Amino acid sequence: MDRRPYYYALFIITIMMLSSFYLSWSVDRGLGEIAVERYRIEDTTGRPVDFLVYQPRTANHIEPMPIALTLHGLAGSKEGMYAFNIELARRNFTVVSVDLAGHGDNPLPFIVDDFSVMAQDSYAALRHVQENWANVDNETYGVLSHSLGFRVAIELKDYPVAPRAYAAVGDVGQMDLGAYVDFPGNLLIAVGQFDEMITTDDALNAIRVATGNASAEAGVTYGSLSNQTAYRLAFGPTDHVFEAIDQTIVGESVGWLIEGVQGEGQTAHSLDPMSQIFFNKTIGMAGGVLFMLVSAVPLLFIVYSFVPKRLKPEEHPVETKPFGLKRTFIYGSILGAVAVTIYTATSAIGFHLENIGLYWPNSMFTTGLDLFYILTALAMTTVMYAMLGKDGLKKAFASVGVRGSLKEMSLDMLKGFFVAAVCIAWLLIWTAICGLPELMQPWIALALVKWPVWERGINTVIVALISVPYLVVDAAMLRGLLMSSREWSGGRSGTKNMILAFASKMAVTGLLAVVVVFGTTALGFIAGKMVLLGLLLLLVLIVSILTTAITLLSASQFKNTWAAVFIGAFMLAIVVVSSMPIM
Repeated sequence: MDRRPYYYALFIITIMMLSSFYLSWSVDRGLGEIAVERYRIEDTTGRPVDFLVYQPRTANHIEPMPIALTLHGLAGSKEGMYAFNIELARRNFTVVSVDLAGHGDNPLPFIVDDFSVMAQDSYAALRHVQENWANVDNETYGVLSHSLGFRVAIELKDYPVAPRAYAAVGDVGQMDLGAYVDFPGNLLIAVGQFDEMITTDDALNAIRVATGNASAEAGVTYGSLSNQTAYRLAFGPTDHVFEAIDQTIVGESVGWLIEGVQGEGQTAHSLDPMSQIFFNKTIGMAGGVLFMLVSAVPLLFIVYSFVPKRLKPEEHPVETKPFGLKRTFIYGSILGAVAVTIYTATSAIGFHLENIGLYWPNSMFTTGLDLFYILTALAMTTVMYAMLGKDGLKKAFASVGVRGSLKEMSLDMLKGFFVAAVCIAWLLIWTAICGLPELMQPWIALALVKWPVWERGINTVIVALISVPYLVVDAAMLRGLLMSSREWSGGRSGTKNMILAFASKMAVTGLLAVVVVFGTTALGFIAGKMVLLGLLLLLVLIVSILTTAITLLSASQFKNTWAAVFIGAFMLAIVVVSSMPIM
């Protein structure tokens, strides 16, 4: 085996990954203008509070400098508020960005309606900075929140030191039909025009309730900032999930806090709120994570090439009967539809189970995901039995190593695991470099690839183990049914079989996944957390594209898929567990 193409590929991908991470790291520091530090304190009740502090390095400060407190939404994190954190720190704010319970680095369980306790945590971080930083104003601050964070933010209006201004992104304070929270003064409401949970009519009604003006419109400031009676509604061209990185919403929010906290007219003496650099970090993070995950592919080939023959997983032939192109595509589409349908059902079931306190492991939405893995493995096996018959099903599983005695199969799995372990260790090392607080402040990778600390580490192992049977069935479908040996005119039969298998599985699966994503986000009108089910499916779909490619390549090149199964299980688990709050 010629290793050189894989060395070159790994080298190029690693360079791209490092370049992306450096871009993310440097932009997070305002290209040299900002210092960022990570802290953990205990509040008066002994609860741990994790937060970041962003401070400008340049001398063009307002003395003493006011604070901007930023609060993320459900399934967010302090790192996920980077757009606001960076741009506010570039405009003479000391920014305190807090992890709410169960999110980011915070190990406490998340209780969705425990706003007063989360407010106490946030206030403790705020006061710690106000009382211990010499150049920080110990009275003046504003608060910027995304989605659920607004319900925490408004609790602060009754605290001894209350905010001077609020920017509520992705929440209009609607408690029930026609009922709203008690709106604080100097409030900006900023929402996406395509927000799945907030209609434009809802947003307009909120600003009209807040101002008492039945004809209030977006883009107009009502009342007086100096008298703490100002209100404004702003729309951005985005949806709920991406509001926290929308340039229009970021600009409106930053400008509002400058005027509301630093003083009216201060925008003229500050950077233009629309002169932004944060989007380069978005590119760096997304590219870095993608290249990091993809780097496992050439590494897998390199590792395989070094393993002695006696330690390599056994090669398994494909003995299933090949089907025609049309029939193969139909079978793949049916199996893909089965998977997406079960995901939708189990997600809804898991959502309700978690609402009544029945969940395992203790990460939000993983109960439904575990049910999905178990039931989909059973359902896909049943459907494949109907398609292939008993003998065909047995041959399909034999093609991925489910054959022979338990001892033989276990030894084959163990060999595959050792190959996979090198790739998993590679990914963990990069995740550590990019995510451990003592190594990198703050993370330069997306929060959806988080070093598995605290209970997240245990949950990652649990979810990975539960996903293995599902991925074995998926591999049997790919290799034993969709990729069964067939001859093509013009040669390259193996490559064409892989392409056919990939298209057969992903075409309808991807289309149905998009439908479910839009469907669950639409249900955000009824149950806010449902919007995240679609987001989770989107993450699973993206990672599944990569795991499917690894499985197909392994089946084609190594005639064995055990290493691909274990790598796929790890990738799915770490992305899911990193993205979801601890219950």
